[in-house]
Amino acid sequence: MRNRLRLTSGVILFVYVTGHLLNHTMGLISIPVMQSATAVFLDPWRTWPGIVLLVGALLVHAGVGLWAFWTRRSFKLKKWEAVQLGFGLAIPPLLAAHVAANGVLSAISDYNSTYVATLSAFAVYSPVRGVVMGLTLLVVWTHGCVGLHSWLRLQPWYARFQPMAFAVALILPALALSGYLAAAMRVRVLAQEPGGLQAVYTSRVQPWMVDFVYGTEFYVIAFILLLVAARAAVYFYPARHDKPRLIYSPGSHSADLLPGATLLESIRTAGISHASICGGRGRCSTCRVRIGEGAENLLPPDEAEKTVLARVSDSPSVRLACQIRPTSNIQVVALVPDHAGPSEALAKPGYQQGKEQVVAILFVDLRGSTKLCEGRLPFDVVFVLNQFFAELAQALTETDGHYAQFNGDGLMAIYGLDSGAEKGAAEAIAGAKAMLRRLSQLNEKLGDELSEELKIGIGIHTGEAIVGSMGPPASPIISALGDNANVAARLESQTKEFGVPLVVSADTARYSGIDFSKFPKHKIQVKGRDGAITVYAVDTPEALSVEL
Repeated sequence: MRNRLRLTSGVILFVYVTGHLLNHTMGLISIPVMQSATAVFLDPWRTWPGIVLLVGALLVHAGVGLWAFWTRRSFKLKKWEAVQLGFGLAIPPLLAAHVAANGVLSAISDYNSTYVATLSAFAVYSPVRGVVMGLTLLVVWTHGCVGLHSWLRLQPWYARFQPMAFAVALILPALALSGYLAAAMRVRVLAQEPGGLQAVYTSRVQPWMVDFVYGTEFYVIAFILLLVAARAAVYFYPARHDKPRLIYSPGSHSADLLPGATLLESIRTAGISHASICGGRGRCSTCRVRIGEGAENLLPPDEAEKTVLARVSDSPSVRLACQIRPTSNIQVVALVPDHAGPSEALAKPGYQQGKEQVVAILFVDLRGSTKLCEGRLPFDVVFVLNQFFAELAQALTETDGHYAQFNGDGLMAIYGLDSGAEKGAAEAIAGAKAMLRRLSQLNEKLGDELSEELKIGIGIHTGEAIVGSMGPPASPIISALGDNANVAARLESQTKEFGVPLVVSADTARYSGIDFSKFPKHKIQVKGRDGAITVYAVDTPEALSVEL
């Protein structure tokens, strides 16, 4: 709820600030145009509904932000988090006098907070404050942009618009500052004319009112400094009891858990690099960990955490590090690389996160690859093999297969990841037919390049396997592990024994619903498995009728 309140109030304030900056850009034209534009950009906020909405958003955003600062147990932050936090704490003292003058002073006197009045205060009577207000504009805008970006980059569509958003984030404050400066220069010229600023201030603006306006800065700064000092005292106050321990993998790190802190805060305080795209707000799943020892002592996940976890895992041992506050010894394993980016934060199919699933696994191998290399230049061998794999890849694309493994002269593919076991088994058989058809076309195309036609053997088996995104962090692929993957590889090797291009397990035939009765049936033994496996030796795959 606090995160939603902070986000909602922040968006309201960002809309207000954007309108303010757009109004400032009118200063590039003239001060009258600048003042007239307030009817569009600012006057709606000066109505009672607008005042309630704006003041409410300001109080909620500041209150939730200060509470988050007070409850934070770790101040080891990423750069963008440090910028957002630092600028957020700087905004109240920077804006205190400006808000008091344009809000409170206008309410208790006949002071009219027009652009001429405001600019005269900054450009004529106190140029230093004018410079400070220009810097304040940049601080407020940067704070808002960082917060908005940290939220939107978790949305799948945002990547397409990010360059445009970045351009706007740079151009708008530049135009606003230019308009502000141009208008300030005009006011300075106006101040040099006799009676030019005579109507700006009236006798009802008493000295004590001005003292009150500028005194707000002192009180706000004192409050912020008191809060920071109190938080520092609590942060550095030594605990009087033994702290529970954190055991973190990979890396076998060991560290103390901070009292009352989230697991993510304890990890960061220990100097351990850990992924967290949203900054610990529970909006993404990149900080998720698998809990070993200590899981039984954690509170169950709340609805917000359940919603995020439902997109990536159904295991009760998987939790968000930013949402749990362990109070006893705990062992955790990070499930996302510490350099993860926004793409890892987006919702993905469950199999990409790792799960047991019934899939059809196809192994294909090029026959006589050693002989292919004899008497050929390396370039020629690579050329032929690239042509060969290009045809296999196209066959996979046509039949919705997922490339899973490469072994030099063959590959493994997975079917049914998205479509289910039944359709996946049929698609795998269709994929085998497409590979053999394309290989025949390739043999005709290469013709004189080959002394013998290229031949392949294909084995297909369907069963439960562990599937997920595996491999080096920079180039992971969807692959499958387990006994049934080994069976599929064994069936591919059986094509040599039976002298056929395709061997299909009876399980695959059953899942696919395709009639294999016209083909010889065999029982084979697979190393590491008890009992025989029934398979079909298919000598004419083109005779199979496959409906997808």
